[in-house]
Amino acid sequence: MTGAVDFGDLRRFTPFCTNWGNTRGSVIDRYLIDPFIALSLRGTSGRYLECGGIRYRNLVGDDQVTSYDVLDIRENTPGLTIQADLHDLSCLGEGSFDVIICTQVLQYVASPGRCVEELHRVLRAGGVLLLSVPFIEKDNVGLGDNWRFTRKQVIDLLQPFQECAVQGRGNLLSSIAYLQGLSAEDMDAGDLIRTDPVFYQLVVAAARK
Repeated sequence: MTGAVDFGDLRRFTPFCTNWGNTRGSVIDRYLIDPFIALSLRGTSGRYLECGGIRYRNLVGDDQVTSYDVLDIRENTPGLTIQADLHDLSCLGEGSFDVIICTQVLQYVASPGRCVEELHRVLRAGGVLLLSVPFIEKDNVGLGDNWRFTRKQVIDLLQPFQECAVQGRGNLLSSIAYLQGLSAEDMDAGDLIRTDPVFYQLVVAAARK
């Protein structure tokens, strides 16, 4: 019946936590992204590049790693080894890396297409790019927020690659919980991992050059 919806604790105009739920537990978007990255890194080896910070180094064993670089435009990023702008990676040679990890970064750049072209260039033939981007997200004004991405947009961005697998992750409930500043621990795991083909929260992709 119209007008009978009880919003309960969710009838509020400010989130439970303004820092993506960090004060309550695990951030929901990373709860959706991290298993994808962990699975995709299995069987990889060689020269790794992680963009935007160091988060996934512990997912690859020392016997897999020839080198592990962290790239960001900010000089104070933890683990930084390469300070550069994703739009211009002229400091790096073509085919420099076997695996590139770029999660939740492209929403902050001026030209996602240009950045993907550069990542494609510095990836060796047969190498893999692991990517995630938001579809549902608050406006992070302080970080220079610019973009949101549908699955189709990601597929189009990855046109230079030989093959790619693009998936939506999350659903209407996970998106609402995320915007409300709730954590993964506030939710039932089954409610978070359920994927909706229309009301997804973010997009993940594995693309091979």
